[in-house]
Formats: sequence, C-alpha cells, structure tokens
Amino acid sequence: MRPQDNLVSGVAEIGFAFCLGVLWSEWNIILTGCGPLNFSDTLERVCYQGLILLAGGALFNRIVTRSSLADTSDEFFGPLNEFTLWQVRVAELASALGVIGALLALGFQYARGTNMDGLSGIDINLCRALRDL
Repeated sequence: MRPQDNLVSGVAEIGFAFCLGVLWSEWNIILTGCGPLNFSDTLERVCYQGLILLAGGALFNRIVTRSSLADTSDEFFGPLNEFTLWQVRVAELASALGVIGALLALGFQYARGTNMDGLSGIDINLCRALRDL
C-alpha cells in the first residue's frame, strides 16, 4: 500500500465520520425536534462543518472536472487501490445524503411550526430544557 492510499483513505474516513455525525443529528431532529442529547454541541458543529467542506468540495470538483472525487483522486495521486477509491465514493455519497438529511430535517421542523432560533433548525430553549431534565 502506497502512502497516497493511506492519505486518501484517511481523509475519506474522516469525511465519512463527519457525515455519520450529521446524519445521526438529523435523524434525532426529525424524531424529537432536538439534536441528540448525548452528542456535544461542539462535536455536532465540527461534524456539520466537515460535511460542508466535503460536500462543497465534492460539488466543486464535479463542476470543475466533471468527474467524481474518486476519479480525481486516482488521477492526481496515481493509481490507488480499489478499496481506497471505494472509500472515497462512499464518503462522497454520504456527504450528499447528509445535505439531503439536513434539508429534510429543516422541512420537518418548519412543518411542525417549530420556533427555530437563527439557522440551527431547532428551538434552542426547548432543547436546553429537555437536556437539563
């Protein structure tokens, strides 16, 4: 395994972890109206910021190169292992699902008539009260 495979697969795994954090948060928002109570706000913010970077980078890459992140990585770093490319594809797909999940969660909150504070998509006071119980 080449060092380039380690680098690319590591970045893909970190990006996938960000996507899982966002999807977990969005699932909880859809079900309860609040984010997961056992997920720190800082970690949740980091996951959202990582998702924005990954999804934005993937979209920018598609616009500029007209190819997927896996194809661009394979071209830039030379031939990569198929498993590494698979990890990149999964991370790119997960980022798209995370963006769709965020939009769905906002739609659910809007349909419920939730008093959303700022751009968070949740009623912060209600969620703090639930967390402090």
